[in-house]
Amino acid sequence: MKITLIGTLPPIKALSPYCYYLANALSKKTNLEFINFKSIQPHFMYSGGPKEKKSYSFNNFEKSDVLSWYNPFSWIKAGIKAKGDIVHIQHWQIYASLMYCFIIPIIKIRRKKIIISIHNITPHTTDFPTVFLDKIFNKIIYRYANHFIVHNKRNKEKLLKLYKIDEKNISIIPHGSILPYIKIKNISKEKARNNLNIPKDKKIILFFGYMWGYKGLDVLLKSLKTISKNNSNIVLLLAGQPLKDWKKYEKLIKENKLDNLIIRDLKYIPDSETEYYFTSSDLVVLPYKKSPFDTHGGVGALAISFKKPMIVTDVGGLPEYVKDQKVIVQPGNADELAKKIISVLKDKKLLEKLSKDSEDLSKELSWVKIVDKTIEVYKKV
Repeated sequence: MKITLIGTLPPIKALSPYCYYLANALSKKTNLEFINFKSIQPHFMYSGGPKEKKSYSFNNFEKSDVLSWYNPFSWIKAGIKAKGDIVHIQHWQIYASLMYCFIIPIIKIRRKKIIISIHNITPHTTDFPTVFLDKIFNKIIYRYANHFIVHNKRNKEKLLKLYKIDEKNISIIPHGSILPYIKIKNISKEKARNNLNIPKDKKIILFFGYMWGYKGLDVLLKSLKTISKNNSNIVLLLAGQPLKDWKKYEKLIKENKLDNLIIRDLKYIPDSETEYYFTSSDLVVLPYKKSPFDTHGGVGALAISFKKPMIVTDVGGLPEYVKDQKVIVQPGNADELAKKIISVLKDKKLLEKLSKDSEDLSKELSWVKIVDKTIEVYKKV
């Protein structure tokens, strides 16, 4: 059985880490080809640029850099070029949807089986034109699919509600941990903090990744004032790129006099630097809000890979990244979040347990197991 994956690979940012890990693991068990994007969208639309600086090797599978957002002929070429008996499409954003409206019907005409992994059931934004067009494009491309893969139960429920898909044609396969394919240096906490110029004697709370509004940074900042009254030895490390107006967060910081409690590293964090941030931290917090977007939480996949204790909100698939109900918080509740953070940071045994939980989950979500489940879907289709 030959498999064609369509998605993005490094150095393009987008969905590339997930596709990279999946493709490497799949290539060990299937005859795999990857149809890749050369260019995913205009450069100016990407904060910090669309590509990583680090280079990656692709020795285990055939890769074709075919797709460009500006070239409709490349979309047609991708549909014609796909050799697989099964074509497994990675779908995550509206700017890929238009291209898939051309690619997928061509694949269907060629009598290939089509599986679509849907990483975001709804867009990261609530603006009407984006939401409307996203649903129109999705209705077009989903009608051609033989099967769908989502990452958590809530994603499945939302997909069923919005698109009336037959439940037997949807499989849940979680997002794999990232440890096997990032080159880990196994640096010490002291060395990591030296590298980032972070105090060695503080408890570090990490908020990591693109700073979308739904990720609840404002809730975490509101909780920080309460936390600091109970524990003066904490620092919040903000590591990631703001995608919209940063001023509202700065306003919160100033109003609550939090400046001396925060280290800002407001930039895109490349894979090669990720380890420094997670190794430096004592606790990772994902204070995401309830929104139309039911996240599966790529940051959670990173955190368990680095065996980090986590506090998460009860949103999307985030609760699936922890084993202890004590560290699940209701979204938008700054007081509850503050209490949880204070209690966890005070309890050394609990921190050790949460770290062990993350290590265990990382093994459970290994890419070997993810690929085995994916191949089961291929066989079913």
